[in-house]
Amino acid sequence: MTLRLPPTRIPTSFNLLIDILLHLYYDLLMRKTMSRTDRQEKQGEQALYNRLAVLRAEHGLSRQQLAKALDINYQTVGYLERGEYNPSLELAFRIAALFDLPIEAIFARTPFTPMSAALYSRPSEQQRTGGDL
Repeated sequence: MTLRLPPTRIPTSFNLLIDILLHLYYDLLMRKTMSRTDRQEKQGEQALYNRLAVLRAEHGLSRQQLAKALDINYQTVGYLERGEYNPSLELAFRIAALFDLPIEAIFARTPFTPMSAALYSRPSEQQRTGGDL
């Protein structure tokens, strides 16, 4: 014997509400799973790379210590380091002043050369021979 339930009528306004909530939830999931580059392309922004994590480590600072020195939330430091947030011009100047570096030494529109490659890379054949091949 099969149990049959009577069809229930749900008001259309309730269906509409559920539909809206599902779309909002989907949009939120997509934003969380979308990469930084995808988000920036979608918003027409250009990527901004930084050396903040390296500088913080060189100076022996925790995220909390750096945040306190810059008068920002420590989570903002993490967002900056991961490239999920671009600093305001004023914050970029404060960061540069704190590390006593020009802004372009900390932030760039193109990826930085990794420190290991810059310091320990082997010279190319052309550099070793001192001229053209």
